[in-house]
Amino acid sequence: MIQFYKPNSKNTGSACSFWSNYDGSIMTSLIKQASWDSNTKKGSFAKNKDNPNKRVIVKLNPTEVGGLIDSIETNREFSNYHTSQNQTLQIKFSPYLRNGEQVGFSFSVFKQDKQDSSNKASYVIGFTYSEARYLKEFLIYVLRKIFEKEHESHLKNQKEKIKDVMKKKREEEKARQAQSGEERSGAAESDEEDLW
Repeated sequence: MIQFYKPNSKNTGSACSFWSNYDGSIMTSLIKQASWDSNTKKGSFAKNKDNPNKRVIVKLNPTEVGGLIDSIETNREFSNYHTSQNQTLQIKFSPYLRNGEQVGFSFSVFKQDKQDSSNKASYVIGFTYSEARYLKEFLIYVLRKIFEKEHESHLKNQKEKIKDVMKKKREEEKARQAQSGEERSGAAESDEEDLW
């Protein structure tokens, strides 16, 4: 898992995490800042981490992860939609411009309730170039792990298929040998009858 915390004194900051699950799925979450301590100059997100109105969790497929990597490498914008029974999500990863000059990348998710269109929220976080590079390396690592898992699963399936084929061949060979033994035995009996 990798995490990015971007609090600010206006209390409009965000925290973002990317992680992979045991089933190979890739997840990301964005949480809105909950508070700001002006004495310590530190922000907190803890109060909002379980609040569905202040955080969003997105399951990314490998192609979407490829889209994020491509955006970091080429400065092309990546966007996609997710829709479920209850909500729609618009995901966007793109160059971040300040005064017409690129200073990094931005990642945003716009969430809208399907039953109540007024129930909507947007989440956004910026990444410096070094943070984007860190994110890219993590995403490439996660994709490689997915490929390895799929490759291992494929090899296991292939081995099982080969075992099944060989088992079937052995059974067929045994059946042929048994049948041919019966035929030889029958032939020997007929020869004896002929001799007598």
